[in-house]
Amino acid sequence: MKLFFDVRVTGLENIPEGNYILAGNHKSMWDIILLATSIPTNIRFMAKKELFNNSITESFFNKAGAFPVDRDNIDINAIKTALRLLKEGETIGVFPEGTRNKTKAITLPFKEGVTRIAAKTNKVIVPFGIDGDYKLGKIVNLNIGEPIDMSTIDKENQTQYLEEKVKELILR
Repeated sequence: MKLFFDVRVTGLENIPEGNYILAGNHKSMWDIILLATSIPTNIRFMAKKELFNNSITESFFNKAGAFPVDRDNIDINAIKTALRLLKEGETIGVFPEGTRNKTKAITLPFKEGVTRIAAKTNKVIVPFGIDGDYKLGKIVNLNIGEPIDMSTIDKENQTQYLEEKVKELILR
């Protein structure tokens, strides 16, 4: 990543001991590589189920430790997989927007799944914000925020709270 882009990472000191849920905005297919090469933790990413429809990409994403999620429906299998991985001590990565943001909005509306998984497992969410352009020599900022204990946030406001924290990190 650092050969192609001017990557600037802030907030690595916010990465907790043990496992956690990593959640933030999604700009590009490069985001996963940026996170995997910048954060000193093995991250198991939720990835859209369509990436598992082809035997070549399915093999690649399985070897990379990703697991499929149906973004259009409540995906009980993806939720169970995330819960199991967290119980086994793995860190999971989630893009709560559900897809790459190709609009001018700071983020797309966040889906609730990640905050529900955090509540069910009592794991903190480490928010991140990615800003910049994935163009040769351009600056890409990865800002990592302080862990959020969702049990301290009113249940009805958890997803909105996470979305606001991610927006703050993008605009930092």
